[in-house]
Amino acid sequence: MGKDKKAVFLLVFIFITVNLFCQSLKGTEDRNNDGKPDRWIYVKSDGSYIIESDNNYDGKIDYILETDKLGNKVYEAMDFGYTGKMNNFYYYKNGALERQEIDSNNDGKIDIWIYLEKGIYITKIERDTKHTGVIDYVKVYKK
Repeated sequence: MGKDKKAVFLLVFIFITVNLFCQSLKGTEDRNNDGKPDRWIYVKSDGSYIIESDNNYDGKIDYILETDKLGNKVYEAMDFGYTGKMNNFYYYKNGALERQEIDSNNDGKIDIWIYLEKGIYITKIERDTKHTGVIDYVKVYKK
C-alpha cells in the first residue's frame, strides 16, 4: 500500500472511530408496528442526544431533534411537505427558540429568517422574496 492510500485509510479509520465514540445508537422505535424502525435515538458521549423520526412512515427521515446534555433543545429540522428535504430549521439557545430558518419553495436554500427573543417575541424577519440568494426584505420589530 502506498503512502497516500495508507494516509486515506488512516483518516477514514479515525473518522469512523471518533463518530462511533461520540455518538452511539441507543434505541429505535416502531411506532406504527410495521416491523421497521421509524424513530432512532442516538446518545453522544457528553450525554446530549439526537432523535431522528420518519413521521409519515415512508422510509425517509423528516424530523431531527438535537439536545444539549441537560435535555434542552439545541436544534430541530423538519420536512413539512414530506419531500425528502428538510425545509424548516429551528435554533435554540438555553432551550429557548432563537431563530427559525425556512426554505419556503423547497429549492434547498433558506429564504426566510425569523429572529426571536426569549423564544416568543419576534425581533426581526428577513426574506429573499425573489429566491436569488439575496435578502430583499427586512422587518425589524420594536421592543
